[in-house]
Amino acid sequence: MPILNKRKSSIANTGVFFFFAMLLSVGVTVVSYRSVRIFEERAVSVQRTHTVLQRLEETHSTLRDLVASARGYALFGQQDDLLSFEADSAALLDMLGGLRTLELGDQAQMARLAQLSENISKRVELAHTLVGANKDVRLDSLYSYGRVLNEDIRKQFMQLKEVENALLAKRSIETKKSIDWSIVAIVGGSIVSLTLLLIVYLRLKSEMQRRRAAQTKERIYAAELADLYNHAPCGYHSIDEENGLIVQMNDTELGWLGYTREQVIGKLKQADLLTVESAERYRLEVWPRFLRDKSVSNIDLDYRRADGTHFSALMSASTAQHPETGHRLSRSVIYDISARKQNEREIEELNADLKRQALHLSNINKELESFSYSVSHDLRAPLRAISGYAMMVEEDYAEALDDKGRELLQVIGKNVKKMDGLINDLLRLSRSGTGELTLGSISMQDIVGQAIKKLQREYSGVEFVVDPLGDVIANRALIVEVWENLLGNAAKFSSKTLAPRVSVRVTETPEEMIYRVTDNGVGFDMRYVHKLFGTFQRLHKQEDFPGSGIGLALVQRIVVRHGGRVWAESTPGEETSFYFSLPKEQSDFA
Repeated sequence: MPILNKRKSSIANTGVFFFFAMLLSVGVTVVSYRSVRIFEERAVSVQRTHTVLQRLEETHSTLRDLVASARGYALFGQQDDLLSFEADSAALLDMLGGLRTLELGDQAQMARLAQLSENISKRVELAHTLVGANKDVRLDSLYSYGRVLNEDIRKQFMQLKEVENALLAKRSIETKKSIDWSIVAIVGGSIVSLTLLLIVYLRLKSEMQRRRAAQTKERIYAAELADLYNHAPCGYHSIDEENGLIVQMNDTELGWLGYTREQVIGKLKQADLLTVESAERYRLEVWPRFLRDKSVSNIDLDYRRADGTHFSALMSASTAQHPETGHRLSRSVIYDISARKQNEREIEELNADLKRQALHLSNINKELESFSYSVSHDLRAPLRAISGYAMMVEEDYAEALDDKGRELLQVIGKNVKKMDGLINDLLRLSRSGTGELTLGSISMQDIVGQAIKKLQREYSGVEFVVDPLGDVIANRALIVEVWENLLGNAAKFSSKTLAPRVSVRVTETPEEMIYRVTDNGVGFDMRYVHKLFGTFQRLHKQEDFPGSGIGLALVQRIVVRHGGRVWAESTPGEETSFYFSLPKEQSDFA
């Protein structure tokens, strides 16, 4: 928007400059015309003044010739002088008439001219008198009066000439000033006008360059839009609402359908591209609803390709007006959902499979419960019988038995106890993975403290270091077994070192709580870490560290059931750490 306003302002400024340039050009033209007219008027005035001076000079010269001719004739009586006198008299009369018609500078000049004309008339009359008078009478009296008139006439001519010369000088100066001012006005106005026209030209040139750049950008933008339209990840097409024909379609949809643009545009309707069922639904339901509501969205339709194959798509449409024809158009967009439908079918199959697996697991759990019941009752009954008969033999037939027999009875009793322990461990393992998982907020600090108190009776030399552990959402009974197994293992495998030490720490992340039990015992080789959490798997000899090998398997099953993880790290002879994590949110596992 600011760029558009700036461009409008630039165009407006260019118009202002052009207006002033044209105004100056008109002004220069008017000034030039006025200057020429003034120059003509003043030139005429100057020329008139020159004419007046010339006529005055000619009249004065003719008068002098006339007087000289009259004197010559009076003195010598020459006929030539008389002829000259008569010719000068006639010419002088014409000149006087011409002088009276001239426009002099002001009324004073006209008065002087009238006085001069009167004196000239007197002088001419005196000359005529001189020519016609007797010699003896005319010379002295006439010459004396003639000299007086001549002097007056000369002075009057001088006055007239002085005034006209002054007027000529004034008019010449004014004419020069007018010419100079006209030159300055014309040249200055032309320079300013040319400067403004140059500015207009440069601005127009800049504007043309901007327009060409804008047109180039517009072409690039239009090409980008066309490319985006044709290569969009969805299909686009437009339908003329008057006849229902497709008037535009992008390359993506054409590629999906397998048609060329010439085969579709202006020839096919939307229903022609659908399967029979979808076409019927489109004609009876979708198209009438679109015409009524002016839009539809997420209509599931099956399209038929040019080769006869089908694909599913979601179609949405809205109404718009064609910018040129004014026809109402349906702007439609379709999304190929064939892959999504295939995924939905696969998900449905997976869900069905999950249901079957859940049913299978339910059956397995029932079998495990049945197995646990059998182990707890059916297997323990024979063990109790064996143990009882062995005790009866030992008590009733002690004297009849030798040392070897009594040793065998002790072996039987020992193995019966071992078998009973294994059965108890199996039952614990079975119960850890079955039954309802009741969750609640429990104090890890209390559970760990109670477990350590039990262990300190057997491992009094082991130092336990426990960080603040806080509370967690879990099943208390199962978590007690986790801590008892991990802390018991740590105490057992570090008890043979010089300064046995077991530490318990916790690390909190946004998703889970990670607990760590570290001891400075014998450790294990990390190459066999994968065997640690297997049932009845052992990495050390029974004679060195007794145990059933089921404790870590029980830990893993309980932690995994809570949605957590279990892992271990060790350096033989230095340090061993067991980790387990519990999620902060347990709703998914409750």
